[in-house]
Amino acid sequence: MFLNLNKSVYFFFIVCFLTMAIPSIFNLGDGNVFKQDYLSKRIMTVLSFPFFAFILYNVLKNDKTKINPKIIFYIGFFLIVILLSFIRGNKIVLIVTDAFIALLPIFFYLLLFNTGVTTDGYKKNFKGYLILSSILVLFGVKLQFSYFTLITIIYILFFLKWKLENIFSFILLPIIAYKSLIGKSALLMLFFIIFYIFIFDSRILSKNKKIYFLMIPAVLLTVLSIFFWEQIQETGSYRNFVYFLRNADFTNFTFKDISTGHRLYEAKIVLDNFINNNFICKLFGNGFGSTIDLSGTVDSAVLGANSNTKEVRNIHMGFFAVLSRYGVIGVLIYLNFSLKMILLCFKTLKKKNHFSITLGCFYVLILIFDSFISFPHMMSNFLFWFICAVIFYENK
Repeated sequence: MFLNLNKSVYFFFIVCFLTMAIPSIFNLGDGNVFKQDYLSKRIMTVLSFPFFAFILYNVLKNDKTKINPKIIFYIGFFLIVILLSFIRGNKIVLIVTDAFIALLPIFFYLLLFNTGVTTDGYKKNFKGYLILSSILVLFGVKLQFSYFTLITIIYILFFLKWKLENIFSFILLPIIAYKSLIGKSALLMLFFIIFYIFIFDSRILSKNKKIYFLMIPAVLLTVLSIFFWEQIQETGSYRNFVYFLRNADFTNFTFKDISTGHRLYEAKIVLDNFINNNFICKLFGNGFGSTIDLSGTVDSAVLGANSNTKEVRNIHMGFFAVLSRYGVIGVLIYLNFSLKMILLCFKTLKKKNHFSITLGCFYVLILIFDSFISFPHMMSNFLFWFICAVIFYENK
């Protein structure tokens, strides 16, 4: 049974990747990218239920299962929040959705620590995940495992050897980068990883390799950038970054771009609701499926993704998303997890690891940092939580 579960992990993620393409292939949602994104998440979630049920089955049949006290505390908090969700009359479908997402870290923790599954399959199949995600991005499919192809870029740049059999990967690198840099966050996170490797990681790049990289690949990329400057200007990262800088006043700390302005607007609504809430809701939040009134927004992305802007579920900034839904206790759990995971990733990066563990650490770090401004990218990301469990397992 354990062997079957090991194999099912790989099959599960393959199904997840393929599911992402369904709305695009069948032109669901009338071609609207926001509707396709919504449908892709829902289809993938429904198809994942048997896998998570299989995990629970293996946990319950294991007579030697020992549950970490922190997990017990989290489940206790989870039960209180779900009770408050029903008391407040939140929509059932939204309660179920948010409750399922909140259980993801528990599922993957139990998978690695209480079922007999090992990280060998993860290490063996990681390259396959990189290849499949790159193929999807090349065909214009929006990844639900946000920013995962940034890890593909890092893999090709720093881990793939300059051999004839790898030439195709190097040829595709500029195209993968072009398709992956869809926003300013992607560009910043890619620079963060490259900066870390150059400054702090001598295992990946020795001094001689750094000089070699700066002399050949960097010069080649610079020349390509000059020739393809017009295409670079068309990327979402370039356009969004320039738009942000033109509308940012760092002296007075004011931002007039719509994206940042909307996030600040969300924060204001959440804080106003928090101040007016009773003590219990301040402590435990408004519960699973809770929404906020964003009818005053001018953000076209929010208007296109929600049929009723008076009841919007997703809040971008992690601190305020957690404060609204899970209260002060939820914020403490979120910040504690983020800090411990960041420290654990940096600790792991200092060791000699399989490339999949090193790249996994980079992926976890950028998703945690991204969660501060785009929380949904992290919370509903199956691959993120699986890699978190892998890193915990490798450091147990």
